[in-house]
Amino acid sequence: MEFLTVKNIHFIGLGGIGVSAIARYFLAQGSKVSGSDRADFDQAKDLRKRGIKVFIRHDAKNLPAKMEAVVYSSAVPADNPEFSLAKEKGIPMFEYVEALGEIMKGKYGVGVSGTNGKTSTTAMLGKILEADKKDPMVIVGGKVPGWDANLRLPKIHRTTLCTQGSPVYGDQGLFVAEACEYRRHFLKLDPNAVILTNIEAEHLDYFKDIDDIKNAFLEYVGKLPKDGFLIYNADDKNVAEVSKNTKAKRISCSLKKKNVDAFAANIRYEKGNQVFQVWWKGEDLGDFKIGVPGIFNVMNALEALACALTLGAKSASAKKALAQFHGTWRRFEQVGKLGKTIIISDYAHHPAGVGATIQAAKELYPNKKILFVFQPHQKDRTSKLLKEFAEVLKTADDLVLSEIYEVAGRNETAKKVNSLELVSEILKLRDTNIAYGTSLKETEKIVRKMLPYYHAVVIMGAGDIYQIAGNLIQ
Repeated sequence: MEFLTVKNIHFIGLGGIGVSAIARYFLAQGSKVSGSDRADFDQAKDLRKRGIKVFIRHDAKNLPAKMEAVVYSSAVPADNPEFSLAKEKGIPMFEYVEALGEIMKGKYGVGVSGTNGKTSTTAMLGKILEADKKDPMVIVGGKVPGWDANLRLPKIHRTTLCTQGSPVYGDQGLFVAEACEYRRHFLKLDPNAVILTNIEAEHLDYFKDIDDIKNAFLEYVGKLPKDGFLIYNADDKNVAEVSKNTKAKRISCSLKKKNVDAFAANIRYEKGNQVFQVWWKGEDLGDFKIGVPGIFNVMNALEALACALTLGAKSASAKKALAQFHGTWRRFEQVGKLGKTIIISDYAHHPAGVGATIQAAKELYPNKKILFVFQPHQKDRTSKLLKEFAEVLKTADDLVLSEIYEVAGRNETAKKVNSLELVSEILKLRDTNIAYGTSLKETEKIVRKMLPYYHAVVIMGAGDIYQIAGNLIQ
């Protein structure tokens, strides 16, 4: 069976952002697509409109009679009724990352990896390559304006390879995708190039510690071919260490050190945009701007730029694309206003990401009152990083904490931690203004009462907390 040419395919865990992108890919190929998830999800309505049969709940009856392949999310347990029946029938089955790997074969693959910043960096790189007419395929962990949600397909349909005339990737089509480290998934991919944004202690329900995480990244970059390249954040100690384990070309990026390949400085805000000066291999490329806040996004943009230039893109194309970049879904997304208060939705769910989002909001709205709303994601993560979360959340002057979002397939019921423990840890460090919501509904009620007193409300988390942002602006 040739996986990419199947005409009937079913997706288990269709609500997963990466899984839904692959479903869209097969729909565009002309395949008959169906899928299921345990609960309703953001993209369900749009996928139905597009012709995908979407089931809300898992049931063996959901599997179509004529089935050539099944793609499943890594969160799907082995006793899932659809998974069990497909296995029993001997239907070829592909975990999401395996399906991603199949799509990457025969293309010049760029894997965007790191604890934080993958989605924004992937989207920025895709937009630059698009502006430069490199016509990439992109799978990204968020909806991007101008694309098919989380998927960009090439304008030229490459069932066969088509000449691009680039000394870097020859006659292969470009494919840019997020490559996640969880359960060492990225080791199932074989990209020609890699971008490394940062490495933090994360996914500790799987990894033992930071050294275990670094070992996974060491193996990942060690797989790069000699004629490939690695774009890395030289300001991140863990990334700088890991980056040495490759025979591929190394391209360094920094906001602090000038003796690198790509250097950005003179960072400032102008009319709501971040503006920064870029030097590329010693040459001053002038000022670039992006429509998203946070110094971490300057690094994301710098790495995307370095990768695009290495792939042969022109700096003028990059300058134009980045100036038009105003973020992706749930990445400091300004969803609207309620009265005069700006409502922002953000996916931050790791201490580093949460801290960066708080700092970005304060930089964007100096001397303004900001209410931060956070829903911890996964009990295991909250328990193991409790002190780290407290350290960053204490920087929020006004905070609403919602109860922890429990994640399927992560043994959540065995954990006893709740958001009140996080409240207690924060108050040990600083006597700040904190409210606590026992549920999403209660959290929304609290936010609505407080909201009129703030210039902006920043709603953070990787669970269902984004629904509050949507409810507020309706």
